[in-house]
Amino acid sequence: MNKDKTERKSGLAIAGFIISILALLGSWIPLLNNVSFVFAIISLIFGVIGLVMIKKGKRVGQGLAVATIILSIVSGGVVLATQAFYGKVANDVSNSVNESVNDSDGTNTDKLLKTSVDVTLGAFVFSPGAEADYNYDDTTELPVTIKNKSSEKASYTVKIEAVDATGTRIADDTVYVSDLTSGQSVSEKAFKFVESDKLEALKAATFKILEVTK
Repeated sequence: MNKDKTERKSGLAIAGFIISILALLGSWIPLLNNVSFVFAIISLIFGVIGLVMIKKGKRVGQGLAVATIILSIVSGGVVLATQAFYGKVANDVSNSVNESVNDSDGTNTDKLLKTSVDVTLGAFVFSPGAEADYNYDDTTELPVTIKNKSSEKASYTVKIEAVDATGTRIADDTVYVSDLTSGQSVSEKAFKFVESDKLEALKAATFKILEVTK
């Protein structure tokens, strides 16, 4: 009778110990550590029950039961720590991707103008051609200076709009600069091609930065 009880106690301690080892081995592996956490709980229960039963009998397997409890607690702790770490990494990657998307679709225009790029708009210039009766050699331009004030090389696309006194958009144009080094500025020209029926309105228009992408 005593021998049967001793065998049952040892079997419980051994089972718990094996499960706790499996829990520890998988505790640092993403996704698998969810199963390891369950194993850690099961082995902890086995270890506690086994220890209680052993203390009531001949104490056979007490060291194994204590080791099972310790391994179970360690495994559970490793699971929680690694899940917190992997969760932070996943969150950082997600935020980085979202930030890149926002930089490329215009959502971060205000942020880019504040932290990454300076855009300076000059005055709209109309230069009539040599032949007064023809407008094919008339020229127009809006000087645009773009400066990379970030610490890394970057390319920018700046969309500019022209609005009338009521705020209604007359026309828009886009300027693109590539691979500006930190601190570098480049001067470009926008509105070089203007429809003749919008020319007079553009002469009196207000020019604004509509969108900046990176």
